[in-house]
Amino acid sequence: MKNIRILSTRDLVLTALMIALVFIAGSIIKVPTVGGFVHVGDCMVFLSVVVLGKKKGAIASAFGMLLVDVIGGYFMWAPFTFIIKGTMAYISGAIIENILKRKDDHIGFKIEYIFAFIVSGVFMVVGYFFAGTILAGFLTERLGLMEGLAFAFKDILGNIVQVTTGIIISIPLSAIILSAKKKVLN
Repeated sequence: MKNIRILSTRDLVLTALMIALVFIAGSIIKVPTVGGFVHVGDCMVFLSVVVLGKKKGAIASAFGMLLVDVIGGYFMWAPFTFIIKGTMAYISGAIIENILKRKDDHIGFKIEYIFAFIVSGVFMVVGYFFAGTILAGFLTERLGLMEGLAFAFKDILGNIVQVTTGIIISIPLSAIILSAKKKVLN
């Protein structure tokens, strides 16, 4: 029982704010594609980790992107999105926290953030590839493994563009957020 940690009001408000920002970024600016859409929500997934850390960032990312799919009518993608985006944020946050444990300068944007964003972005692309393959089996009983892979393959380029755009936008924003955090903590 001594490991139970109650969220502070600040943590609750920041997490809710990041859920809203992830949702807004994922649902306002989106470009339709064959199997869904490309959006800038990944930028906010990365920023949620910068603001909240790996656990709360993962929660904010998972719920924010889940809302994008549910409200946007992509119900069948919602469970996959919840897991993929939450894990994507957690991976990014875990890499950043692991690197920062070994460094003296704990606040400041470094190349390590870009590395963490890229690794978690690769996970997202692979995750959606497998999710698309699974969904292809649910969409029709006639699709075999090769057709399912082909169905999922069509979204790889869009997912790469989406995550790359998210990384590019989140780099300067992360630097600004980390600079602000440094000022608050000093």
